[in-house]
Amino acid sequence: MKRLLTAVELRALVKDGKTVVLPAETILSPSAKDLAKELGINLTIEGSVSHLIDQQPKKEQDSLNSLNSSKKEASPTSDSDIRKVVVKVLGEYLKPACPNPVPTHVKSEKVNIQDFEQAPPGQKIGMVDVVTSREGNLAAGFMTFERSSLPWFLTYDEVDYVVEGEFHLQVDNKLIKAGPGDVIYIPKHSKVVFSSPNFTKVFYVTYPANWAEISGT
Repeated sequence: MKRLLTAVELRALVKDGKTVVLPAETILSPSAKDLAKELGINLTIEGSVSHLIDQQPKKEQDSLNSLNSSKKEASPTSDSDIRKVVVKVLGEYLKPACPNPVPTHVKSEKVNIQDFEQAPPGQKIGMVDVVTSREGNLAAGFMTFERSSLPWFLTYDEVDYVVEGEFHLQVDNKLIKAGPGDVIYIPKHSKVVFSSPNFTKVFYVTYPANWAEISGT
């Protein structure tokens, strides 16, 4: 299953060296690609000798490093400036998904579950969002599985409530079998497989509501 790598996750992988080996099927978000170019990171896929990001020529990179070093020496950063930058970054990262949340009532007759466009070939999976970042900081919706499964990587926290049928969740090498009325919490950064041996309808809640925008998907 393909996994999206964000700039935040890439920065966490960079330690002393400039080479980062990524698992196969990794996809870089636009912000991660920009960060790799900015830092001169050498990205490679496991089992491959090809680079994901074309690095700048050494002379050009050395010139940029020298220029940046000169700028730093010429313009020392004060503690006050650093605090301002940190406050600004945290403000952007922690800002609510919805600037103006509103009470929202979705009537059952308005819920129309559509075929899930990202479902694997041959899998009968339905999905619909009923609350989005336009209404609140949490998102919510319904998903259905008819003798089908869906591998997925969560870039958000999720709570699932089984409305009907038998719902299976495989996470961390553990298989959870849930029935009507059961509630399951799945933490962010979990690699899971949703499925049902027959049919199930599940109500889900995710946080934050704008997870797709944040992760770049």
